[in-house]
Amino acid sequence: MTGTNIKAWRNRMMIISIALICIIPFGFAWYLAKNPQLVKDRQKTNYGHLISPAQSIDYDLFFQAPVTTVENLPEIKGHWVMVQIVAGPVCADICKETLQKTEKVRLLMSKDIPRVRRLLLFPGQASPDSAREIANLNPALLITGMSDALRQRLQDSVGRPLAEGTVLLLDPFSNAMMWYEPGFDPYGILKDLQRLLRISQIG
Repeated sequence: MTGTNIKAWRNRMMIISIALICIIPFGFAWYLAKNPQLVKDRQKTNYGHLISPAQSIDYDLFFQAPVTTVENLPEIKGHWVMVQIVAGPVCADICKETLQKTEKVRLLMSKDIPRVRRLLLFPGQASPDSAREIANLNPALLITGMSDALRQRLQDSVGRPLAEGTVLLLDPFSNAMMWYEPGFDPYGILKDLQRLLRISQIG
């Protein structure tokens, strides 16, 4: 290849390179425009379902049918709270499995354990034997009955019926801000909580 040919080849390659530099960004932008879910998936940083806007829930609704002693139940005030829903008066297998997961999350919070509480909600009145068993196995757990008004408020926040094992996350002002479907990964809640507590100075 002569010097003239080499020079022509280099010029051709330079033109092609410049053309690619101009074309590739437009092609990539067009591809993302045709596949917007790729951007949304990358932007989703939370594991749970975000409640937007957050729904304020009156603390008094939690205190109407306490199972935990009246002196301890107000501990939910000013704390981040994992609220677990029970389907009936007895905490059965799904309930117990979910309790194990939320307790695991709490323990993995390490130095932030004092900032987090767990609350178990029984519809109506809990079975005394079941509530006693759960309380003995979970000394730090707070337990109360769930009135129809509270159930409706939580259900409206989630936007669907409350299935057994559903968990809601309340901030220290009693705003329902996230919820988790039954069978959730405890490390997903842990990641969400750690991020929230890291950026929050409250609770």
